[in-house]
Amino acid sequence: MKKQNTITRVLLLLLPLLSALLTGCEREESVIYENPRLTFVGRYAGQGTYLKSFVTKIANTDYSFVAAGNDGLQIFDVTDKSQPVPVVGYNITGYVEETYSCILGNVPYVFIAGNTGGISVIDVSNINSAVLDTLLTLTGDNIKTVAADISSKILFAGGTGKTVYLFDISALPSVTKISQYQTFSNINRIAVKGSNAYVVQDQGIDIVSFSNPQSPERVSQGMSDHYAFDISIDGNIAAIANDNNGVLILDISSPSSPVQKSFLRTGGNALTVANYGGIVYVGEGTGGVEAFSISNPSDPGFLADYKPNGSAVGITYYAGYVFVSDNSDYVILRYP
Repeated sequence: MKKQNTITRVLLLLLPLLSALLTGCEREESVIYENPRLTFVGRYAGQGTYLKSFVTKIANTDYSFVAAGNDGLQIFDVTDKSQPVPVVGYNITGYVEETYSCILGNVPYVFIAGNTGGISVIDVSNINSAVLDTLLTLTGDNIKTVAADISSKILFAGGTGKTVYLFDISALPSVTKISQYQTFSNINRIAVKGSNAYVVQDQGIDIVSFSNPQSPERVSQGMSDHYAFDISIDGNIAAIANDNNGVLILDISSPSSPVQKSFLRTGGNALTVANYGGIVYVGEGTGGVEAFSISNPSDPGFLADYKPNGSAVGITYYAGYVFVSDNSDYVILRYP
């Protein structure tokens, strides 16, 4: 009997300890582990449609030229990244899909892909009173992308007509068509490196040499079972937003025989991409933004993400910051 009483007392003493241990285990199992986040820096909450932007420094001020669809061209002062400030907006012929800005002959220009409105070339020497220098109408084509090569002074454009147009912009505001190149599907984005244009399309990519601008020719081609929406090149590494395939990482050291290094498996459909300094930033629509390390392109790794209020449809990298066109919001992030 004494032995039973002793056991009972021991059990009573142990019950609180066992209860605490069990409670602790329950709490530990209920912990929610979240992905590391990209650092939020600033936002402009607008009422329009922000699609894609291009940031350029003009007279010590950082300006962002935002493609805003039916709302034309919207210009922001983003010198203070924590507080992007709208400066002015311009009505543009057509539906503004994309912008590209550069300085030629000490004059800052913005080139605009205007869908059915063709290509607009705008002198923004006076930001508050920009001048439409040239309007290029391309009948039967909806222009979705523009890119300029400063060294050769050639403007590239393309869209649903499956044609890459090359223009001489060495004597702006005069623009002269040099030649054109026929691709195999609708063109979504063009990037230029060296004497090659990288043309991403609904069904893959064309790498086109313009070493002889009068007669551009294909260097290599890659097909895809999903849309290739966007491309960003840093050094010899190209990142291609490839819809629900994720992001294709290519070594383009030899443009005639690019090498697939890896695929970034994104949480959502890869729609837009920025590639700089061994980090790839991916816009995935309502899936948000993800950042990946490609310091070893063959072995990429997830870094961080950010969930916007709307849909991340455009991404641009500039001076350590990531500019996200989030439909009606314009968001600035950084990593870390």
